[in-house]
Amino acid sequence: MNHLSPVGRRLAVAVAVALAVTAGTAMTAAPALAAPTVPAATSASTAEEQTGPYALGYDEGLFSAGSTGFVTDATPGDGSPTTFQWRRSADGAITPLPSGAHFKPPQASAENDRVAVQTGPYAFRILDMAGGAPVDIDTTSVGEGASLSLLAGDTLVMERYDADDSMSLHLVSKSADTVVHRQVAGLPAGIGIADIVYSPSGALLVRYGPVGSPRLQRLAVVDLATAKVVEDRAVPSLSYDSDIAITADYLAWTERDSSGTATLVTARRGSTETTRSASFPVGGSRAQVSLLGDWALYGVSYQDLSAVSLKDGATVTGLLSNTRGMHRSGEGLLAQGSTQEHGEGLYRITLNAEGKPATTLVATRGARTPVTVVDEQVPATAGFGTAGAEAVLRWRFGRSDLRVDLQLKHKASGKTWTSSQKIVGAATETAFRWDGAFSNGVAAHNGAYEWTLSATALNGIDQVSRTGTLTVASGTAAHDYSDSASPDLLVRDASGRLASYDVRQFLTAPGETPERTERGGGWNIYDRLLSAGNLDATAHSDVLARDTAGVLWLYSNTGHSLATRTKVGGGWNIYDKLAAGSDLTGDGRPDLLATDTAGVLWLYKATGDATKPFAPRTRIGGGWGIYDLLTAPGDIGGAKTGDLLARDSSGVLWLYLGNGDGTFAPRTKVGGGWGAYSQIVSIGDTDRDGRPDLIAENTAGIYPALTVYKGTGDWKAPFGPGTTFLNPAPYTTSPNTRATLF
Repeated sequence: MNHLSPVGRRLAVAVAVALAVTAGTAMTAAPALAAPTVPAATSASTAEEQTGPYALGYDEGLFSAGSTGFVTDATPGDGSPTTFQWRRSADGAITPLPSGAHFKPPQASAENDRVAVQTGPYAFRILDMAGGAPVDIDTTSVGEGASLSLLAGDTLVMERYDADDSMSLHLVSKSADTVVHRQVAGLPAGIGIADIVYSPSGALLVRYGPVGSPRLQRLAVVDLATAKVVEDRAVPSLSYDSDIAITADYLAWTERDSSGTATLVTARRGSTETTRSASFPVGGSRAQVSLLGDWALYGVSYQDLSAVSLKDGATVTGLLSNTRGMHRSGEGLLAQGSTQEHGEGLYRITLNAEGKPATTLVATRGARTPVTVVDEQVPATAGFGTAGAEAVLRWRFGRSDLRVDLQLKHKASGKTWTSSQKIVGAATETAFRWDGAFSNGVAAHNGAYEWTLSATALNGIDQVSRTGTLTVASGTAAHDYSDSASPDLLVRDASGRLASYDVRQFLTAPGETPERTERGGGWNIYDRLLSAGNLDATAHSDVLARDTAGVLWLYSNTGHSLATRTKVGGGWNIYDKLAAGSDLTGDGRPDLLATDTAGVLWLYKATGDATKPFAPRTRIGGGWGIYDLLTAPGDIGGAKTGDLLARDSSGVLWLYLGNGDGTFAPRTKVGGGWGAYSQIVSIGDTDRDGRPDLIAENTAGIYPALTVYKGTGDWKAPFGPGTTFLNPAPYTTSPNTRATLF
């Protein structure tokens, strides 16, 4: 097969371009394709005059080359089909080329301006890009399993796969109105072909070997005039991933040792002797090789290109950096790469006045105009307290072909959100849509942010940066301990250390490592821990903790941390269950519920005063000893008053709708199977839809799992299906030392 550049190899796998002619029809039925139009400003005599560098599109790459022009491919980043075009070297004038989704891409011939395009399963058309008449060739005689490898002058070089996976080589041309088909003689049967390259001297170099061999390590020179192998040599150390090259005088390739070092090897045509020149590390990359006069060019794909004289061993280094896709073009070469002086682009490599290889910039990759910001639209504030909320930051630039990077950094914590986009083609505007989370999925904190924008030309020539500020004001939310309007799961581990995890990260970024925020040690002195809602004058949810002596303590939440504890009072060890967070009395404050060992349920109405957070208790009623778990989720039933959930010893979960006066409506059954959970926590509104949710822990498996049940707002079916993920808290097998969730 024809050796393709990295761009070419990519395109050969999947080309999806609309045909300019009808695909799948026989050549005799194919509509005529007009010869390319040559702009009047350029004649054949002036075609090689370089009028100065022009710009290729940044999504445009060198695919193959003729003598005074070249074929490029353009693959937009928006999923549109790849297109091909002929570029005239002198001025970049474009002639679109046809290709089909299941056909070979266009191939140019190195010594003239002809391009072969496939127009049907067995039909090809050779276009004369200098303005001559096209030539249609029917390749039916080659048979099934044949495909175009390259165009050699006016000859289609085709490979054919036979039934035993062996390959043969065929040359197809047209003389007058007669199709001439010749099978190359001298190649043995039962071979596979790896690479074919063409020399305008009238020869092909074919790399081949036995079918099934892991390395095809023979090189054959085929004379196009006679369709015969005229030279054949074994090259047992030929690199498995090496270019091969041929001219009228030389052959070139590389050999690689076990350390990943390649050595350039050349041989004179017709001679069995070889010359080993430069050695260079290639690792797992492809070794690039080409020939130019008495010089051999070599390097590693996407790295530096150098040259060595085959006469006296003189060297030229640093011809190009980031080199790829070398193609013979007339008496020289074309290659993509970059130089320090001109940056990224397409370069012609020829011999200078001193007889040494030198580069000339033909075309830049992307525009060379300065990068400027024409318009900027950044909101001063953004809020993410509701589902689907986002901040849109827009910039419009004075040009295209840019990489635009944006970072938003929370000034207080240093946490960031970053995003990158490319602007190619005709577009000059970019819009970043921020959903209010840091890059790892954790909900963004309220407060001041600094944004930094960097727009860099894709050819690396120019850059512009901008900075500014933005304030996030998402408000507050129940169970939020990070000032982000997103619920946090509080976890006390077996060592007594308290930490929190952002539940939004669990749900929206399950592939990220859960971010653990440390809250300090010493929490194992408490036997009850509750997220209690906002009990003081601040806007944040607070924590209640009962120690083993029965004293209840209040930890006020300052937004990002918990303040020093305040004593609520003693005697709280008469209660075996506590539940907090629902406004049961209709005053906007979360109240506290407690059941004593006799099964009596008591209500402690919140006061809003941190020094005395609860009014004296009020008896609700007895019979609550049948439940082994209580949790106060807030408004589950949709009546704007706080509710209560209770689980009985058989695992059935019951809903008590609050009446708003400290009493409850008769219970309704939520469902069974809740006994599988060791802990159930009223976690607040995890998906920002305005309804409180539950989070439950199941320790029956190898690893503890957490399941979020999202509230529906319908008291008849208060929860939707669960979403399960691994518990991020440290795990121990002993029930007495498992983490406490609240």
